[in-house]
Amino acid sequence: MGNGLFSQLDIGKRSLMAQQAGMGVAGHNVANVNNEGYSRQRVELEEQHPRRSKFGAGVDIEAVGRVTDRFTNERLIGEQTRLGNLDVREKILLKLEQIFNETEGTGLRATLNEFWAAWGDVANQPESELFRAELITRTNLLTRKFGEQAKELDDLRTQLNGRISQDIEVINQLSLQLARQNMSVQQTDRGHGEANDLFDARESTLKELSRLIQLEWFEDESGLIQVTVGSGWPLVAGRRANRLEASLKNEELGMFRIRGIDPQGISRDITDEVRGGQLKELFNLRDQTVRGFSGRLDELAAELAFKVNQLHATGTGINARHGRLRSSFALKPDALVRPLPFLKDGLFRVHMVNENNAILETYEVEIKAGRDTLPDIVNRINAAVGDPSLFRTVLNGDGSVTLESGGPFPFVLGDDETDFAVVMGFNNFLDTLRGARDISINPRLEREPNSISAGKQLVPGDNSVALKIHALQFLPSMQDDSINFDEFYNGVLAELGLIVQRSQTEKRNQELIVHQFQKLRDEVSSVNMDEEVADMVQYQRGFDAAAKFISTIDEMTRTIIDM
Repeated sequence: MGNGLFSQLDIGKRSLMAQQAGMGVAGHNVANVNNEGYSRQRVELEEQHPRRSKFGAGVDIEAVGRVTDRFTNERLIGEQTRLGNLDVREKILLKLEQIFNETEGTGLRATLNEFWAAWGDVANQPESELFRAELITRTNLLTRKFGEQAKELDDLRTQLNGRISQDIEVINQLSLQLARQNMSVQQTDRGHGEANDLFDARESTLKELSRLIQLEWFEDESGLIQVTVGSGWPLVAGRRANRLEASLKNEELGMFRIRGIDPQGISRDITDEVRGGQLKELFNLRDQTVRGFSGRLDELAAELAFKVNQLHATGTGINARHGRLRSSFALKPDALVRPLPFLKDGLFRVHMVNENNAILETYEVEIKAGRDTLPDIVNRINAAVGDPSLFRTVLNGDGSVTLESGGPFPFVLGDDETDFAVVMGFNNFLDTLRGARDISINPRLEREPNSISAGKQLVPGDNSVALKIHALQFLPSMQDDSINFDEFYNGVLAELGLIVQRSQTEKRNQELIVHQFQKLRDEVSSVNMDEEVADMVQYQRGFDAAAKFISTIDEMTRTIIDM
């Protein structure tokens, strides 16, 4: 009987310990009620089977378990990748929208309209020096606006490049943190719930990491998380983290790519293997989106310059005659041996004129596109003239070309079917090699506004060229002469607006998806205060009952002892 009562005391002791453990776990849950990454825990109790007695042996604490849904947690981690994509895309697209902002009337479209209007004023009064000066002012405003927007786009690409480097460093820090958490889990977990909080911390790290870069991950037999990125490159291998490097081994100077480096120093470029996450979107924005809009801006500036120059190059101003005319552009030595690009088959013409602007002689030179080099064309012009004392063409040492009169008679450029004058920059109105980045007005025209070509008949009041340039605003000139300049730029703005709108919609939808999975996760794993309070009451009553049980057994024991 004594042994039976003593075994009952052991049952009571076990019951006290179980209720006390349950109260402790409930308190731990309540303390972490506002911890977003916390998974509530519960005491898992197991009844003790009797050995020698036919009665029960009480209860034992088997483990402290995490209440989680593995599938929901994996989906929640995976959905963070796409949310990371869309979040950074929306932020950068809004910056891009600010660069192309036209709402305040100071954007590129308004400046273009003022440029066309200035040409209209020159067409109305081609002899007016005031309107010519105003045209130069408006042109400088336009070229400056092109340059400012091009620089802002370049600056945005530079910022994105810096963000790429920063994100790679954050990924390295999180990877190292995850490897250390793996180590802590392995050292702590003995299968009874000792590492529960470490498991929560490890899942939170995975969420942060997956937002930055798309992951493939699994938990191995020893409980360690293994993480790969790209086409299987090991980012976290158990207790070891491999580094990513922002590598400058790129065709574009100064632009980063991603290299994976293991402890042995073996590395490979994994940039194109990364399929999602904020880091992948930064590459897409830098190399596709921003570069694409920058290319459209360059296309607009280059085509505007080309179309205006086509009309201006062979026109005449108030001071139309030239004694010497040097090309704005020059060719490098290797380009001199190749066919001069952007030419058309046809005739290039030069007129020799007298002091009354009467044409004395016309020289015509046939040019073959895709075949003639610049030295070929220079030689052919000189051969057509035949007398360098009257007129000659010189290929300068820097690759530019000079047209000059050798005698008393000046010259003007005639109709040019070949675009040779435009390609080399003879009497251009606008100069550009790279589009929006370097477009500028011809410096000679800034010094000599009266040299701006308003007509081409060498008679006062001729406004034929100015009228045609003014009309370019409405003529199809872009995309194989299918749309005009305004329509092209409006299309760029509309495209950007649609991209921003679509990005915002996709982000809202993805936030709803993440919220839904978070809600599912919280329904299973988050702390419910009502449930915890009910559990605490239950544990309290259980503890009181166990104490009463022990007290009763103690009295029974004393009775037996006193007998």
